[in-house]
Amino acid sequence: MAEEIRIPKLGMSATEVTLAEWMFGDGEHVNQGDVIYTAETDKTTVEIEAQASGIIRPTGEEGQRYKVGDLIGTIE
Repeated sequence: MAEEIRIPKLGMSATEVTLAEWMFGDGEHVNQGDVIYTAETDKTTVEIEAQASGIIRPTGEEGQRYKVGDLIGTIE
């Protein structure tokens, strides 16, 4: 079953986050703990780690804003 990649809550007041950059392309293998993307709020940039190992399938687009909890990809 695929592990969902969702936008995490990155602070008390942040309700939206910009997906800054994917570190892996579609179909690449990632390991649990690898930094898979960076997210930006008005105050900070955060590296987000994979919660599982497998093949990444990013669906979120770099430079777009997403709400906390939005689905932006999967790890199969």
